[in-house]
Amino acid sequence: MPIFEGNSEPNGMITRKALRRYIKYGFLVLMIRVLLGTTRMLPRSFTKGLFGRLGGLAFWMLKGERIKTIRNLTIAYGQTKSEAEIRDMAREVFVNLGITAAEFVIKWNARTREDFFSDLKVTGTEHFRNAYKGGNGFICVTGHIGCWEAIPWAISMLGYPAGAIGRAHSNKKLNDLIVKSRERAGFKLLPLGSSYKTIVNFLKENHGLGMLIDVDTSVKGIFLDFYGKPAYTPVGAAMLALDAGAGALPIVYLKEEDNTFHLIIGEEFMIQRSGKREDDIRANTEMFHKWLEKVIQEHPTQWVWMHERWKTTQEKLAEIDARRASDREARRRAAREQG
Repeated sequence: MPIFEGNSEPNGMITRKALRRYIKYGFLVLMIRVLLGTTRMLPRSFTKGLFGRLGGLAFWMLKGERIKTIRNLTIAYGQTKSEAEIRDMAREVFVNLGITAAEFVIKWNARTREDFFSDLKVTGTEHFRNAYKGGNGFICVTGHIGCWEAIPWAISMLGYPAGAIGRAHSNKKLNDLIVKSRERAGFKLLPLGSSYKTIVNFLKENHGLGMLIDVDTSVKGIFLDFYGKPAYTPVGAAMLALDAGAGALPIVYLKEEDNTFHLIIGEEFMIQRSGKREDDIRANTEMFHKWLEKVIQEHPTQWVWMHERWKTTQEKLAEIDARRASDREARRRAAREQG
């Protein structure tokens, strides 16, 4: 069997592309390990300052991301802020992402509960305790703001069983490094593509499930106003809360002015369960979305404005739905002809 199964010629020889990928990801894993080892020896304030400066540098180097960030901030704040103010906000977004990356690396290095929470303020743990009393688990509703990637570790370090749905990386070494780090404290990673029933059962086993609700993707969604403009918003969190009988908690991991962070666990959402499924899905999704929009408005430069939040339009969605309906009809017609 070739070393790079699925990436070799018929005669078993390794392709150049497979070899380059193997070297690239091997080097990347090595660099991550070196970075983790180096930052473990540095003062946390120095690491955050360094990463913040690197974020500021990235603002100038990553032209495409800079343009998207400024464009999206202009959509949101163009009526109230000048071009110079919006550009300053955009640069701060990059700086904050650098500081957030430093926080992520620091928490990755933490091996004990005491070390993890030594410089992390936490409020609202009583809401976790109350949510688990329901017995059917709960959704941890959050978004791409602050250090969202460290939320799984924080929940596990607090001693609560939880998980999230995640895509496996194509490179096994890199994937193993990520998965092991996330599962180190007991956090379970459900593979992307897990059946809906598997996810519902995971909740019913009284687990927490982290879900990001602020991305414009191809999953089922509805249009809700975001900064006054329709944004396609996923409804999965609301559907799972209804189908599993689960609760839902708002949770964010935000940067403070002194570059320390604050894990904020909010009071449980009052899930609408009227029995009218589509109405309940919309009402609960809108409730989650309004809460997150308010958080973003209060901390605008901690959100990922390079994300194309308004990418999907109602016209584009109608075209996609029509194309899918046409494809389904073509498949049914082909099946009838073959039958």
